[in-house]
Amino acid sequence: MDNRFYIRRAMAVDPRVLEKDFETDVDLDTIAEIYLSLKDKELKDLGVRKLKRINKFLSDAWFGVDHKQGISLRDREKLYPVFSELNRILKGRDVVPLAYRGVKLSRFDGFALSRTYPNSIKDPVVIEHLENLAYGLRSWSTKLHWALKYADHSTQRGDKRDQVIFKIETPNVVLDSKGVHNVFKGESILDSDEVVLYLKEPKIKNIEWDGDDESRLFYVTVSDALS
Repeated sequence: MDNRFYIRRAMAVDPRVLEKDFETDVDLDTIAEIYLSLKDKELKDLGVRKLKRINKFLSDAWFGVDHKQGISLRDREKLYPVFSELNRILKGRDVVPLAYRGVKLSRFDGFALSRTYPNSIKDPVVIEHLENLAYGLRSWSTKLHWALKYADHSTQRGDKRDQVIFKIETPNVVLDSKGVHNVFKGESILDSDEVVLYLKEPKIKNIEWDGDDESRLFYVTVSDALS
């Protein structure tokens, strides 16, 4: 793929996270082809067949990433130009007031927050762990309840790692589900209320425990220094 379609990292993903990454199983060269087919185009310029082809590829690349299918974490930023052009064409929002993302801490230190709180914000190792989780091209939601659902998803199967709800104010949106749903209807590549964000240099601003003695749920406010 042409190097101009790559996004230079502002920070590196922790190599311990990448050790658990999966291999991309979609054709990466197609990303550049799709980007060129969208560049400087409007919706009226794209036929139904082309839109379906784009939707099928992006569904294969993005929809199953939480199940280790599609495009890997190390390759994910290559979708940024396509998502950005698609958002422009579909007239998605460029900014939303709030966005949330629910995750578990990485397995190499799955109880870092419950072990260090209330001094977690002063621990550089914990902060780096959190910034790596927030970094990159990722799915977020404009609704808190979806983030809570995703953070709790694997707990029901016995995974008791600390849960994190990231919160960010007025983030720049790469791809907005509202625009996508308006065109693709029931075949949308994004869930309801989903937004794709690209945090290039996340900074942890605040960490709060939810206060329940039996809970490992933490709310982490983040900003993007390069937004």
